[in-house]
Formats: sequence, C-alpha cells, structure tokens
Amino acid sequence: MADSKGREALIHSLAQSMGMGDAQKRTTTGRYNAETGTIMSNGRVISNATVVQAKNYFTAQYNKLCEMDDEGAKQMATLYEVAMEAIGIMVDSGKGTTE
Repeated sequence: MADSKGREALIHSLAQSMGMGDAQKRTTTGRYNAETGTIMSNGRVISNATVVQAKNYFTAQYNKLCEMDDEGAKQMATLYEVAMEAIGIMVDSGKGTTE
C-alpha cells in the first residue's frame, strides 16, 4: 500500500504529540545476537535470561496442554510448540557448527 508510510508517519506524529515519543515506533524485524544471546526487538533488548525463560514457559505450557484430551487444548499446544521451536531454531542458528 503506497500510503502506509504516510499513515505510519501520521500515527507516530500523533503519538509524539500525546507525549508518547518513540515508544510507539515498531521495527519490522527483530535481531538475535548470538554472542550475547539477546534479542533486539521494537527498540529494546530482551536478555538471554528472558529468552530462556520464554522457551521454558512455552515448553511447560505445551507439555501441560498436549496431555489433555480436548481438541481446543491440543490446538493451543500446537501454538506453544511453534513458539518454543521458533526460539530453539533462533538460538541454534547462532551456535554455528561444531564439526
């Protein structure tokens, strides 16, 4: 959409006029720093401890829900599985090979 940049600029301008400054700016992608294990997302740094905590949380929720005999719970378990696998892939991609 050609107007998306103009629309985004207007939104940020309104946010600044309301005293929100750059807090409402969003980046299009996050970056994983394999050296530190941190994620840079939306202008803030997410620590390695938080990344590990998130993976542990999604894994625990997955394990809890996949044991239930309920279709809705199993669908939610799949969403948690996607999140924990995505974190694992991101972390593993920064390790390189040990061959």
